[in-house]
Amino acid sequence: MSLKSTQIYLTEAEHAAVQGEAGRSGLSMTAVIRGLVEQHLMADKVAPTDLTDLIGVVSTLNPTDVGARKDAMLYEALIGDIRGHERPLRVAEPE
Repeated sequence: MSLKSTQIYLTEAEHAAVQGEAGRSGLSMTAVIRGLVEQHLMADKVAPTDLTDLIGVVSTLNPTDVGARKDAMLYEALIGDIRGHERPLRVAEPE
């Protein structure tokens, strides 16, 4: 593997985060950054070959909580939104 040299500028917070991870892991800052690039930018290029992650994703048993209680959950969310509103709820008074 041939390596290319590059220079980057980091904010103080970014530098501190990389330096902290380097200290915790016992790696150099360069190795930490290289690992982040591999993990976040290059991982998508590799096609998944292990399908065991999909086991249990689909179930043919009873519907989930959302499927069984859809109306009740929507009502609870609506009431929670109304109660959390900044202005008090105004109710029209009979004339």
